[in-house]
Amino acid sequence: MCACHAHSRDNNSPPSHDQSELSEIRLDFREDMLNLREEMRDMIGDSTRSLGEISREVLSEIKEQKEVSSARDEDVKQLQSKLDSALNKLDQLLQSQELLRNRIDVMRAEVRLISQQKLTWQNTTASERTPDFLVDGVYLRTTDETINPIQDNGAGTNQVVIIDLGAFFKIQTIKIWNRLSSYKERASGLVVYADQTIIGVTSGSRDLYTVTAGREVYARRITIRQPHYNHINLREVQVFGSGPYSEEELA
Repeated sequence: MCACHAHSRDNNSPPSHDQSELSEIRLDFREDMLNLREEMRDMIGDSTRSLGEISREVLSEIKEQKEVSSARDEDVKQLQSKLDSALNKLDQLLQSQELLRNRIDVMRAEVRLISQQKLTWQNTTASERTPDFLVDGVYLRTTDETINPIQDNGAGTNQVVIIDLGAFFKIQTIKIWNRLSSYKERASGLVVYADQTIIGVTSGSRDLYTVTAGREVYARRITIRQPHYNHINLREVQVFGSGPYSEEELA
């Protein structure tokens, strides 16, 4: 009897201090879990969505980004290929231009006849003998001036004939073919200019006068002037040189 009574008294006794603390800890833990659950809901969003759904969406977005990145890489490769092709064509064009420039330089360096059929002018004209006869390419060994015509600007002081070469050329030699009939002495004392530079003066009565320019004589116009009172009667004027050259090259 005494033992049973003692056991019953222990069950009805008030909870100890340790038991109260344990209960409080359990309540606090439950509250923390509830708070954590709310935070997870805020972070995840809709509570009805599972973690697997969220993971699949994330993986899908990652896949889309990879596809976009792959497409951009392909665009970059294509653009690079086009750029390489364009640069290659540009290199070929530059090489072609260099070859063409070299050929032009070779052609320009060749000394050749540069006056035939060029524009001419004289300050007066007599008997319809125009200065075009100076550059027509006809200078036969005959005194028949109907088939071997000459130019004639009549008698006067400072009579002038001019040949316009059309561009700047390096002048080497000028050949002046005199008339073969009478009055051959009219060609003596002619002053020859390359633009404003005197490059020679004829003397004596000859069939052909040759005037040689200096090493670096460039001109666009060849002028022949008779400073004394006289005619200028010539069969042909031939200008030999190389070029043409631009003004920028000669500056």
